[in-house]
Amino acid sequence: METVLVTGGAGSMGRLVVNQLIAKNYLVKVFDLPQANFDGFDETKTRLLKGDLNNSEDLEKAVKDTDYIIHLAAILPPTANTNIELAKIVNVNGTEKLIESVKKFNPNVHFIFSSSVSIYGKNLNNKIVDGNTSPNPDDNYAITKYESEKIVTESNIKFTVLRISGVSIPVFQEPPSEWPFLKNQLIEFVHRDDVVDAICNTVGNKDSVNKVFNISGGETWRTNGETYVKDYFNLVEVDINTANYQKEAGHFSWYETDKSNNILKYQNKKYAIYLSEIKEDIERLLGSYE
Repeated sequence: METVLVTGGAGSMGRLVVNQLIAKNYLVKVFDLPQANFDGFDETKTRLLKGDLNNSEDLEKAVKDTDYIIHLAAILPPTANTNIELAKIVNVNGTEKLIESVKKFNPNVHFIFSSSVSIYGKNLNNKIVDGNTSPNPDDNYAITKYESEKIVTESNIKFTVLRISGVSIPVFQEPPSEWPFLKNQLIEFVHRDDVVDAICNTVGNKDSVNKVFNISGGETWRTNGETYVKDYFNLVEVDINTANYQKEAGHFSWYETDKSNNILKYQNKKYAIYLSEIKEDIERLLGSYE
């Protein structure tokens, strides 16, 4: 049985990845901070590793006897943009130390890195972001992700980098006080389950080795800020005129994903499916109050 190490494996996305890998008959090492919630894992199919990305002994135990590493652990926005030093310690230094341990103890591993489309910066020209688009990180989180990417791709180990777009979670959530994009901005998000599929379908996939992929929803998800918000507000019966948008463009655009989807086969949930799942969740919540 092949073994997959998932850093950040006790987090919300990590747990979904771990469970899918278990369903695919992998043995999964779940690596996360000691204070993380490790409840609920099947310990006959997982190995729970409490550790720190900046602790060499913890990393040595984690990377040995491992066939694949999925590196999800990171400080995310908004904290990554307010606590700059912490984001550097975890996102950049942690990735560097993890790569150092891989090169020392397990250089044949396939290293799968969860990055972000934020590394492209703000797309002010409304062009589709593709393989010819140069990175232009313009906030601390994006900078840490881009620096980490370079550590991974220049390491001379087998790698895959997944630049993931905004993730839409198919459950009812209170609308944010401010949407993270302009009213007329092009956006193309991706269903949470498709992100999990993309990550897990990289494991054991020889065609994904030494590739950098954009991970996004595909053509059905291509819209603009106002339409995305209007679709959501119609479901939750909120007046669209109450929506507030950022004053500056967010890190979103439309993306070329034919290459990534052809290899990883992850675009399984169209935008209409996402909306129907939100509607079902709202009906379920309303039913629980009746």
